[in-house]
Order: sequence, then C-alpha cells, then structure tokens
Amino acid sequence: MKKGDFVEIDFVGRIASTGEIFDLTDEETAKNEDLHNPKHKYKPSLVIIGSNMAVPGVEKALEKMEPGHEKEFELPPEEAFGGRDMHLIRIVSMAKFIKEKINPVPGMFVDIDGIRTKVLSVAGGRVRVDFNHPLAGKNLRYKVKLVRHITDTLEKAQSLLSYYTVKCNATLDSEILTIETQKPMNDFLKKFLSENLMKWIPEIKNITFADKEAMKEPKEEAKK
Repeated sequence: MKKGDFVEIDFVGRIASTGEIFDLTDEETAKNEDLHNPKHKYKPSLVIIGSNMAVPGVEKALEKMEPGHEKEFELPPEEAFGGRDMHLIRIVSMAKFIKEKINPVPGMFVDIDGIRTKVLSVAGGRVRVDFNHPLAGKNLRYKVKLVRHITDTLEKAQSLLSYYTVKCNATLDSEILTIETQKPMNDFLKKFLSENLMKWIPEIKNITFADKEAMKEPKEEAKK
C-alpha cells in the first residue's frame, strides 16, 4: 500500500499497560469484552493512507500490508496520540462553567470552546482542566486487519462521503461526480467536500451538487 490508497480496516485498539479497549470495529470482540452497543453499526473503517485518518503508526503498518493480512503491534506515544504537554493543563474560571450550565466534577469530560477536555480538580472558583488527548502519553496496542483495497473511482467517492456522514446519492459520468441530496447543502460543506474529494481522488475533475427539493419546484410550477 502507498500514500493515497483507500483501504478498509478492522481493528481493535488497546491501552498497552492495562489491555483496556479504547476503540474497535469488530463486533465479535465487542461482545466478548462486554462492550457491545446494539445501537452502534460495527463495520470496517475507511483509511486513506497519508490523510491522518489513523494515527501515524497504524498508517505506517498499513503501508507494509496487503488485503487479507492481519497484524498486531505496539505503538509508543510519538507514533500514536503524542506525548502529554503540560502547557495544555490550564485553569478555567468557574464562571465559564456556570454560564454553560455545567457542574464540573473531577474526572468528567466537557467541551470548552469546541475542544474536549478533562476536569482534573475544582477549588476556590477555579477549575483545572487537561486539554491533552485522553490517550496522549500512552503506549497503545493494535490488532489490525486490512479488509480490502478500494480502487474504483465512484466507490472511493461514496466511501469518503459516507466517512463524512453525508447522506446522498453519488453518480459518476466520465470525470464529473454528481452529489444529490434530499435537501440543499450549504456552501461551506460543498467547498469542504469538493476540496477533499478532488484532493484524494484525482480522477474526479469536477463536482456538481443537486437536491431533490430544488428539482421539485419547477415541476410544481409547471403543474400550476
């Protein structure tokens, strides 16, 4: 595998020191470990090698794998979620939490300015929080299976749109990708999707957007 390749992987990620699972795609393992969530759809995860969809160590391992191969390996923090940065441990005024109607308790995770953070301590109207990733500074153990290599242009586009949780019907005519949604899509999302689709799928030269609501209007006017 090489940079830019689209692959689907099954994996189980554990904290090396404790064996605790922090993420997985394998439903059987989830059941065996008493972690199964019936509302969650277990399926292989999309990774575009070189896109940072997976931690560096996993991408590096995938480059040496072929479809059907399975590998277990341990990653140091620098190849996973990085080391802990003490500059990311900060003091936040209790007033900010009160404004957001949050009662901070040590150990809980909260969103501050759109960033997920962990409350470390609460004292004297000041809350000490940690903005480091929860897995920063930890050695991780992965079990990864490369399920398949996606090579079809339209399937690449469909898999990336699904990764971004965009519900649509995508069709490809020559080098033009058409994305049809139920409702109009905002300009920011159109720009974001266009940039990423054309960056990782160079076979696509142009993208058009359509929505069913807009297509209904001319027909309704014609009836009138």
